[in-house]
Amino acid sequence: MNTSLKPDILYFKKQVYIFLTLTILFYIFFLPFCLIILNEEQPRLFILLIGTVGWSVFGAVVLLFHKLWIDRLSYIIKDSSITIYKGIFTKIEQNIPNSKVTDFVLHRDLFDRFMGIASIQVQTAGASGTVGYEGKIDGVLDYEEVHKNLRDKLISIQNITEIDNNTDKDKTNDSILNDILCELKEINKKLND
Repeated sequence: MNTSLKPDILYFKKQVYIFLTLTILFYIFFLPFCLIILNEEQPRLFILLIGTVGWSVFGAVVLLFHKLWIDRLSYIIKDSSITIYKGIFTKIEQNIPNSKVTDFVLHRDLFDRFMGIASIQVQTAGASGTVGYEGKIDGVLDYEEVHKNLRDKLISIQNITEIDNNTDKDKTNDSILNDILCELKEINKKLND
């Protein structure tokens, strides 16, 4: 059974709130610089105007790219793997086999908790990069159910793998014992001759 997910619209709203928070922090330091440190009246207003326009243009471009990124972000949870589709200019299809997954970490920062969403980090034994996880499912609204389903699937896969490993060990042990028995029979036969 394949489950298709896309980030909720609240994930984009989170990006807007993060930018607004950064804007407030920017103006906390930028306004005193313009009003106190600069001496002349004309350059103060000019720098304040240029800074405001520049920050607004920067914010519009950043939010536009965030919107494009989020619109193209999708996840497909299959029985055998998790596939993440992402990218604006370069399309990336990241496939994470369930057999390589070691854990699913539910991650909720301050903005996520405020918005009521979460991210689920997919950890593997050999995670590529330095982030500690192979993939990330961002902007999940029904995160508790998705996280529970993923963990249940992981547990069932681990149980099946454990049963297969035990069966393989039993088969290996049986074949070794049969080989020993055959060897002993040959030795006994040679001794009796």
